Amino acid sequence: MTDGAVFRCGYLERIPLGTSYVGIVHHVGRLLQRLPTGSELVIDFGGVGRPVFDLFVANGLSPTGLLITAGTAEAYDGGILHVPKLSLISRLQALLHEGRLKIHKDLGEAPALVRELADFRVQYTAAGSLTFAARSGKHDDLVLALAIATWRAHGGGVGQGVFEYYRQQAAALRGEAEPITTVVGLDLGQSQDFSALAVVQRVPLSRIEERPDRPRHEPPPIIKPEGEAVFAPGSIERAAQDARRRAAPQPGDAWLPR
Repeated sequence: MTDGAVFRCGYLERIPLGTSYVGIVHHVGRLLQRLPTGSELVIDFGGVGRPVFDLFVANGLSPTGLLITAGTAEAYDGGILHVPKLSLISRLQALLHEGRLKIHKDLGEAPALVRELADFRVQYTAAGSLTFAARSGKHDDLVLALAIATWRAHGGGVGQGVFEYYRQQAAALRGEAEPITTVVGLDLGQSQDFSALAVVQRVPLSRIEERPDRPRHEPPPIIKPEGEAVFAPGSIERAAQDARRRAAPQPGDAWLPR
């Protein structure tokens, strides 16, 4: 979609190594409860994706599966989105260069994301194929989580752009402000690889002043305030709660890049 909308990332998280996939499912479920109604969860379907996808479904969540491919064509097969890595990364790069992807500077993982972006490389294989990956020994989990969420929020997916267009038209006919789309991207790690979360909101042009980082109608915080639950020090739940508090977006005009 090329309507000038701005995409704001107000939540980034690297899930601690050693967290079980069951723990990740419960953690993401709690996060979704603090997001606006209708937020979409899109998870990496490659590698361990299938059984973890089934865990989400068994716990009453409705994720969208996204399989990252090495091809050039997007497809929708068996309920799963097949998306070339080229599409994910090029969309992310384009929005960054256009200044339409805003990352809150107070996010605890923002510096790590910047390092991952700097370490990301485009290379050609001996067979002439184009590949995207972090340098040897470096991580790319935050980049992929952000790319997944941004691609989907932008309207990625067969028929998704048409659906978003008619949703906007329906809102206009009802005299309502255009809706803000919220997407959670989850990149699943394996063994010693981190799993990462990114939350991206698409803020329509109708809610943006001449400066794209100043919404005309200030969008609500992406993450609702934390509840009063207290978890034991050292527990996975306490670690996740502390991480969420550190990464909670602050209201105002503090978005990166400038």
